[in-house]
Amino acid sequence: MRCYIALLHKDADRYRIEFPDFPGCGAWAETLHDAPRVALGILAEEIALRRAAGHPIPRPSEPEALAASAARSGAVPVVVPAPIPLADRARGRIRVNVDLPAGLVERVDRRARIHGVGRSDILEKATRLALWETGRFAGAAASGRVGK
Repeated sequence: MRCYIALLHKDADRYRIEFPDFPGCGAWAETLHDAPRVALGILAEEIALRRAAGHPIPRPSEPEALAASAARSGAVPVVVPAPIPLADRARGRIRVNVDLPAGLVERVDRRARIHGVGRSDILEKATRLALWETGRFAGAAASGRVGK
């Protein structure tokens, strides 16, 4: 799963959301509570428009690269997952059995109830995030950037 950093700015009475990886892509949220939903929606719309127009989807910037910019502008960086491409969702599903610690399954089930989704949805998102993170680490290790 690709994740992008949105910068959240507090104005007088609302929140401005911008995506540095997508110049010109931004939106307003009336409340802090609405900001994550608005950020997900605007990112999904931007990516869909770029795909439809045949424009490339930029790789997410390294969080460290955006931290200084966020600090200078007084923004709060927020991680926003990119929508899963339809091609990944359309390949069908496979039932698997996994052994997990009981406490972890309880936490997954509790989170699933809170968000109104199933256990498989939470495990799928966690797996995609783990693959994304380990892929980033492997890429950094291959380029010699790890530990320097």
